[in-house]
Amino acid sequence: MKTTTKIYPTILLFFITFTLASQETITITEEKKTTLKLPKDYSKTLGLYIFPSKNQDSVQQQKDLKECYLWAYNQTKFDPMNPTKVKVKEAEKVKGGAVAGAARGAVAGVAIGAVAGDAGDGAAIGAVTGAIRGRRASKRAQSMQNDLNTQKAKSIESEMKTNFVKAFSACIKAKEYSIN
Repeated sequence: MKTTTKIYPTILLFFITFTLASQETITITEEKKTTLKLPKDYSKTLGLYIFPSKNQDSVQQQKDLKECYLWAYNQTKFDPMNPTKVKVKEAEKVKGGAVAGAARGAVAGVAIGAVAGDAGDGAAIGAVTGAIRGRRASKRAQSMQNDLNTQKAKSIESEMKTNFVKAFSACIKAKEYSIN
């Protein structure tokens, strides 16, 4: 009998542990209401040609297109009629480009001025030239970074539309339409 009382709490503890470990916690959030402006011509908006392969009538086709548009929006949070614009991050201005250029120019100017006979004038000319070059290099680097950031933003926007079209296509194919 003593053996039975020792096993019973162990089995109960195992059952409670197994039950707690097999449960899953999920959080459900409410979706906010969104107003979408649906396209008049899905082919032009999405770049797809949609054909009813099971002889769906035009009323059914419009209903299916609407449902798939809404479903694709809920999957991707992207609306081709009101596309999301990705904000381009401005490149940070590089400080000290002119100063660093002036320092490099002055050093080079001293060497050239020493050969020509006046190191002071050479240093001054070199400093001015170096400052101009340093400022131009900083502006060029900033411009290149801005162009790169703009290109990345366009790529993200394009990917968002592509994902929407993929979701829409999957839905409309499931409703037995052919797409090209």
